Amino acid sequence: MRRYMTDPAKYPQARFDLVKEAVISGVVVLVIVVIASLAFGAPYVKPLTIKQVASTEPVLFLQTAAHELDDTSAIAQYGPPYNNGTGSLQAIGPFHPQTILGVTFPINPAKVDVLQPLSMATPLDPALKPLLTQWDGASHQQQAAWVNAYLAALSKATVRGSAVVVPAAADGPVPAMLSALQALGSGGLMSGALDRLAPVYRYDVAPSLLFLQGAALQQAAQKQDLLGGEWGIMHDELSYPGPWWLTPYSALYQIPPYSTSSAGDLMAAYTMLLILLVLLAVPFTPGLRDVPRKLRLYRVIWRDWYHGVEHGSGASAPPSRTDRRERAT
Repeated sequence: MRRYMTDPAKYPQARFDLVKEAVISGVVVLVIVVIASLAFGAPYVKPLTIKQVASTEPVLFLQTAAHELDDTSAIAQYGPPYNNGTGSLQAIGPFHPQTILGVTFPINPAKVDVLQPLSMATPLDPALKPLLTQWDGASHQQQAAWVNAYLAALSKATVRGSAVVVPAAADGPVPAMLSALQALGSGGLMSGALDRLAPVYRYDVAPSLLFLQGAALQQAAQKQDLLGGEWGIMHDELSYPGPWWLTPYSALYQIPPYSTSSAGDLMAAYTMLLILLVLLAVPFTPGLRDVPRKLRLYRVIWRDWYHGVEHGSGASAPPSRTDRRERAT
């Protein structure tokens, strides 16, 4: 084979001001970004809050609070890291990676999301104290019966503004308790009660976010086409194309068994991890690492340079590392 030039001095030379090019390109990109932001604006909608749900979806708020109260909510049955439930436990065969660290963020939904905020409000509303005493003094079976009766009556409730009129039922103190909780929520006080910690400054907002976990967040996501079945994992609210780099993950969710298995998230994560390991192993795998050289796609990319050196008309680009290997063959 013909030996190619490797001396950089024999190639065409040109002066190049790297600082100047960097400044010019930076200014051009900045101008484009500013113009695009002014023309299209930010695509994000306002974050979902407990106040918003309590004010605009009062029945949904009361349903969420009732399920939290009798420990039948999504978080109450979730599993690690919140509790020992199995509602959201995923496994591949006997392997449950979710249980490796165990319960690291224990949470009691009934106490944290309902009873604690109401207890904090008793100085402002003394009528809450006998209601909480009645609830605490009842057996677990009685509490469950009250909540079930309330949920059945709530399905027939009527909404007047932000107030919910629930038909009478054998539901004990539950209607008055949850009505007071809704008043806290619509007044914007419930988030602070849920996220209240011993220190003065609060940075952990997980409790208030977990209260919205389930129907409230799913309903909000559905309005923005953000559910997994709608390829929601790969686009932002009202924007296009969004985080396109998540396309491989989202593509898996559209096909079986990822779309049908209860462990779809775990299967997708391990599939992408396996692909990553294969890609990392390419440079060290005999045969596989030689595929680019055997396909010779580099000759298509650098076709102008190869045409020049093979026909004696000069070179327009430096040789690649693969070229230097070919000289030895």
